[in-house]
Formats: sequence, structure tokens, C-alpha cells
Amino acid sequence: MPGHHAPEDITAISDEIPAVLLQVCGGPADEAPRTPFDLVLGMNRQWASSLPAPTPAVHRALSFWTRVQGVLSLELAGHFTPMGIDAGLLPAEEVAELGSER
Repeated sequence: MPGHHAPEDITAISDEIPAVLLQVCGGPADEAPRTPFDLVLGMNRQWASSLPAPTPAVHRALSFWTRVQGVLSLELAGHFTPMGIDAGLLPAEEVAELGSER
């Protein structure tokens, strides 16, 4: 929202999330971009300028965050219940798969 600035205690918490994700998704400091999205992400890092990580690590962290958030949102909204899917199995497998992509 233009002109809106979240309270400092909220932004401090939200800054911690990428820091933890980058610790988990990190790679070598000199890791080169691997995908076209890595290249685009590398050219548009203003939002992540304070994140001390190579672009591929930021890409992995962003992928992890969006995929897990998507799975959890669908679960919380009850979309998996009529499908008979174990509520814990899909999120656990997403986390395991994302961890193996490193």
C-alpha cells in the first residue's frame, strides 16, 4: 500500500524469516546464476540488498517460501480434506523435496 510503513516490531520479525531461509538454502558465496530466473532476480535485488547470499540461494529460499506457504494455505482452507489427503504428509514431502534440491 503506497505510503504505508509497517510498525518496526513487525518488520523486524519479517526480516528474520528470509535470514533463516537463507541459512537453510544457502550455497557457496560465489555461486553463479543457474536459471533465467536467477539472472532476472540478480538484476532486481533492491528488495533483497541486505541479504548476504548469492542469487541462486535467494531463489531457493523464495521457492521454498512460496511452495510451503501455498501448501499450508490450501490445507488451512480445507481444500485437501475432500481429497482424503493426509494433512501432514504433503507439507512434509514438500519440505523434504525442497531440501533435496539444494
